[in-house]
Amino acid sequence: MTLRDIAKQVGVSKTVVSAVLNKKDNQKIFVSEEKKKKILELSKKLGFFPRKSARELITGRTNTIGVIAQLLTPYFSSLVEQLQKASFSKGYDIILYLTEGIPEKEEQFLETMADGRVDAVIITGFTEGSEVRYKKFSMPPYNLKILNMTQPIDGLVSVHFDEVKAGRIAAEYLIKTGCKKLCIVGGDLNFGRCQGFIKRANELGFKVETIVEKPFSGYYDDGLKFAKKILRMKNLPDGIFAFNDLVGSALISEFVENGIKIPEEISVVSCDNTDVCLYTNPLMTSIDTRLRQRAKIAIDTLLKILENKKIEKSVILIEPELVLRKTTKHFRG
Repeated sequence: MTLRDIAKQVGVSKTVVSAVLNKKDNQKIFVSEEKKKKILELSKKLGFFPRKSARELITGRTNTIGVIAQLLTPYFSSLVEQLQKASFSKGYDIILYLTEGIPEKEEQFLETMADGRVDAVIITGFTEGSEVRYKKFSMPPYNLKILNMTQPIDGLVSVHFDEVKAGRIAAEYLIKTGCKKLCIVGGDLNFGRCQGFIKRANELGFKVETIVEKPFSGYYDDGLKFAKKILRMKNLPDGIFAFNDLVGSALISEFVENGIKIPEEISVVSCDNTDVCLYTNPLMTSIDTRLRQRAKIAIDTLLKILENKKIEKSVILIEPELVLRKTTKHFRG
């Protein structure tokens, strides 16, 4: 089945069929909606798909975006899903590259993508030395179009949530609900959410215990390990900010198993607001980092970069929001 066959059956030119099947968002096609519908239905029925390699020769584009992630935790899985939906709506595919926290793999993936495998790259995670590598591959001779979705990096356009504000929100709510012995669990102190939590607590007159480590993977087992450390403390904290939902869920599970009442004895706020929060007992309060909104803005911004359009802001920060559930006390203001 060829374009000519479809054109003959619908009663249009081969050029019109090609335009309908390969339509871009800003392209006008002068054909009736009825015939456009027939072209799409017939091509689907007959199993015809446009040859992407031919389109690449004409446009110089692969219509593919590479996404670099460190690990497929619930957070990264949700982010990649939203990126896929946003990119698909714009006519782009996604290829996922998992580094597993190995710098050599990240370097190899960047070299592969710089060889014309993709049109652009989205960064969602870091490994050791990532910032230097990303900057290197964004410059000659590689010239990769890179958009960053982690903490801002000088020289790269970044779309992220306001990590510092997320930490401040968590600290304020725990203190407002009567928590006095605060603790931050997971990650390392270079992350904005950790810095925001500690700074806001200090501003309000409270000290913060830190149970962090570097490097940090962010898995459930990390949370179990941290929980055991907390349970060995002489004076237990009564307000905890968990670095992510997996760590938070592990803390809650271990605390409940050891007879600690949540939130009466220990309140827990986590960060990311993934579906993990809906499977803890009790249901977990978390900071929503607006994954869907961030993914849409990231894809729209990346397409502007590809089209050499002006980007108004090099750093776009999305406002996080506290989602209250059952692991924190109710504030009676």
